[in-house]
Amino acid sequence: MIKLVALVKKRPDLSVEAFRDYWLGTHAPLAAAIPGMRGYRINIAGDPGAAPPASYDGSAEIWFDDRASMEAGLDSPEGVIAGDDTAHFAADIQFLVTEEHVILPKDAAS
Repeated sequence: MIKLVALVKKRPDLSVEAFRDYWLGTHAPLAAAIPGMRGYRINIAGDPGAAPPASYDGSAEIWFDDRASMEAGLDSPEGVIAGDDTAHFAADIQFLVTEEHVILPKDAAS
């Protein structure tokens, strides 16, 4: 299993609410149509309280069986549509291709 993590900065002209609404309501269904995906999560940054604000406004996690499945999915027509759509809500996206190591809960690792 391989995970693509996207670290997302919102477009500066969008409010936090408009960013969240577009990402969840419009972009997420487009991205969810990418073939070969095994899981998809969106994480929207919240109020950091007393901590300094994060450099990113959210992240997405997308699981694929392997790198070949990831590349095929992202290169598919659905992947191209979803990739092009990010310009509607994101100013910058940094990608990490990762191998997940589950620490807790312990039974999730098995």
